[in-house]
Amino acid sequence: MSIAIPWDSFDLIVFDMDGTLYDQPPLRRRMAALLAREAIRQRSLSVMRTLAAFRRQREAMANAVTNDFAVAQYRLPGHSPDAVRATVIDWMEQRPLAMLREYRTPGAGTLFTRLARNHAIAIFSDYAAQAKLAALGLSARYCVTAEDVGRLKPDPAGLLWLMEQAKTTPQRTLMIGDRDERDGEAARRAGVRALIRGRDFRHFDDPIFRHAS
Repeated sequence: MSIAIPWDSFDLIVFDMDGTLYDQPPLRRRMAALLAREAIRQRSLSVMRTLAAFRRQREAMANAVTNDFAVAQYRLPGHSPDAVRATVIDWMEQRPLAMLREYRTPGAGTLFTRLARNHAIAIFSDYAAQAKLAALGLSARYCVTAEDVGRLKPDPAGLLWLMEQAKTTPQRTLMIGDRDERDGEAARRAGVRALIRGRDFRHFDDPIFRHAS
């Protein structure tokens, strides 16, 4: 039995990006294959190790308050921050773009079109999102990332900023994500209702979205 969502009671619909608007596991498998080929070509695991260390660093920073987040996330022992940043941009932001559309969550395009008629659509992501949004063939009125607010989820700073921009309240905001411990918790801290992919729905053409407009 699907959850009944009073869509007309919301002004702002906020989407997470990675794992919500596209299927992350198959994309990661393809990227892992590309990384393996790169390691063979270079006869080095340096890129793989750098990306793994960066992901661990970001996860560790999720519950920490860091004044210089945009710089601190790239500080890895034995690495130049500039080199880490270049590797992350190349392998995590740029190279996946050409593959994203293939893994777009079913129903996303139709849902965005319908919601845009009566709602402000926003993206709240821990990672860079604008280029991914374009690659997915989607558009949003607002977009905020961890670098913009200097905080990772579950800190609700980005969600609070979006509500301020949209001039709305927590009661009239809906968060849609894929990780309850990140997206769901950020929503709870902000007093916002949340839908979690894998728990409340699988795809955007599920019955829960039938009356979204």
